[in-house]
Amino acid sequence: MRGLVLAEWTKLRTVVGTAGCLVAMAGALVAVALLISSGNPGTYSDTDHVDEFRFVHRELTGDHTIVARVTGQESDQPWAMAGILVKRSLTPGAQYAALAVTPGHGVRMQTGFTTDIAGDARPGPRYLRLTRTGDTVTGSESGDGVTWDRVGTVTLTGLPPTVHLGLFVTSPGMTRVHPMRPGLVQIRPNTATFEAVRVSPAGPAGPWQALDVGGTSAPTTVEVNGSVAVTGSGDIVGRSDDGSRIVAATAGTVFAALPAIALGVLVTTSEYRWGLIRTTLAAAPRRGPVLAAKAATVAITAFPVALAATAAALLAVQPLLHRNGYRPPTYPDPSLLDPAVLRVVTGTAIVLTLLALLGLGIGALVRRSAGAITVVAAAVLVPVAATPFAPSWLQRFTPVAGLSVQQVRETDDTLLLPWAGRPWMGIAVLSGYTGLALAAGYWRQRRSDA
Repeated sequence: MRGLVLAEWTKLRTVVGTAGCLVAMAGALVAVALLISSGNPGTYSDTDHVDEFRFVHRELTGDHTIVARVTGQESDQPWAMAGILVKRSLTPGAQYAALAVTPGHGVRMQTGFTTDIAGDARPGPRYLRLTRTGDTVTGSESGDGVTWDRVGTVTLTGLPPTVHLGLFVTSPGMTRVHPMRPGLVQIRPNTATFEAVRVSPAGPAGPWQALDVGGTSAPTTVEVNGSVAVTGSGDIVGRSDDGSRIVAATAGTVFAALPAIALGVLVTTSEYRWGLIRTTLAAAPRRGPVLAAKAATVAITAFPVALAATAAALLAVQPLLHRNGYRPPTYPDPSLLDPAVLRVVTGTAIVLTLLALLGLGIGALVRRSAGAITVVAAAVLVPVAATPFAPSWLQRFTPVAGLSVQQVRETDDTLLLPWAGRPWMGIAVLSGYTGLALAAGYWRQRRSDA
């Protein structure tokens, strides 16, 4: 076996294009990471919160109560919110108290970007009520609008007599994704329907207006005659490390996938193109060891190159990210010794190695470079392109599932991390495809030499 591996290593070094594939793979990892990290940090900065949402509100003075029934919302994001809110001013970061229904976490009362009080665990429909008494805001929820359960009471110190009270909608899964993967996220606003909207006492108040808090659009006057549909996106949350300083090193993975696939394909198809496969099989008639030697050669070549390139990308982008506002304490300095960092870096190298082996198997089956590269590239890139339009569960069962190993936190819910909380499951799925491809290639080799 050792002799076969040495022979395959010699062939790999002499095959036209394989060296170029390795350089292109490493170059894509580093170049894309540098390009992305040198750009504008987008919505991320040194502030300690995200305060971006659709707000249908009116200006009220004194103590008031607002009641609304959330009948439904379109978003399937677990932390999307539809509810009622009192806010000191329309400036992002101003004091607030919110009571909302979420698809995945039931009723929640939140304030100060950090306080989160759980209410009824059911997603709705639910009646919600906020009562402002001086600096105190009390949130209650009900299933029928008659019997109320208190969710929580919070104090907004120094709340002025005149505040903004109204309905709000968020859709965090679409706008809170870090900017390290541009173009892969389609903004899907959340549309929520409110009924039985009422404010008491019904004294003089400003008109209902709709505004995107944190946005640039001008407010518009809207009619709220007991019911209204509100569409919006964004989030209200305290800023936390989203893993950008780690994930930046993997931004080029999709671009590096094509040369990795081509590497594996060429190791096999180049022999069929020039008729050298007969010589190889004459020297080593057993097809299994020959294919195993090719796979071993591809693995021991692709993995260290991908690993070194990913680690180099991680180290190279840190000064750029630091300059653009990704700095401690919100964004801690990553270390290669951190288990999460080590998993992301090593896992990325494993993904690219498996893709190369997938190309090897399909190359042995198809025996034509262009055809094999097209088949494997389509299996990987088509699911990526279709991600904004395909059901989220579908990604779990395509080769792109391997990218789940790049998730930094268990709460990651970006579109290319389908196995949230179980990053190695994606590697298992990709390994399954690779194993099937190699088995198919072996079957074809057993049937014919050329």
